[in-house]
Amino acid sequence: MSNDHELLKMLDSQLSGLGFAMDTMEAQNEMLEKIKSERPDILLIDFLLGDENAAAVCHQVTSDADMQNVPVIILSDFPGIDELAAKSGSFAVIKKPMSAAELTSKIVDALLQQHPA
Repeated sequence: MSNDHELLKMLDSQLSGLGFAMDTMEAQNEMLEKIKSERPDILLIDFLLGDENAAAVCHQVTSDADMQNVPVIILSDFPGIDELAAKSGSFAVIKKPMSAAELTSKIVDALLQQHPA
C-alpha cells in the first residue's frame, strides 16, 4: 500500500525532526508485547490493522495495567471513527490526510498530559 508507506515516511520525517524516535510494527501481537516491554511515550495507530482495527488494540492497551498510561492516537479516514475511538479510550483521532501541524499539536498535547510540567 503505497499510501501507507508515504504516510510512514512523512511521520518518520516529522517525528525525527522533532527529536522523537519512531518504530513501526505490523503484527498486533508484536505491537502489544513491544509496548509492554519498551513503554513508548505515545502510540500512533492506523485504524486498519490487518485482522484487527485500532479501536480493539487501543482498548487492549488502555485496559492493561502495564500499558494504560500510554496515550493512543488513532490515524484514520474511516467514517464514524470518533465514536469508536472514544469508546476504546483513545487520547485523540487524527483524520487522514493530516497536516504536520495537527500531528505535532496532538503529540505535544499527549506528552503534556502524560508528563505535566
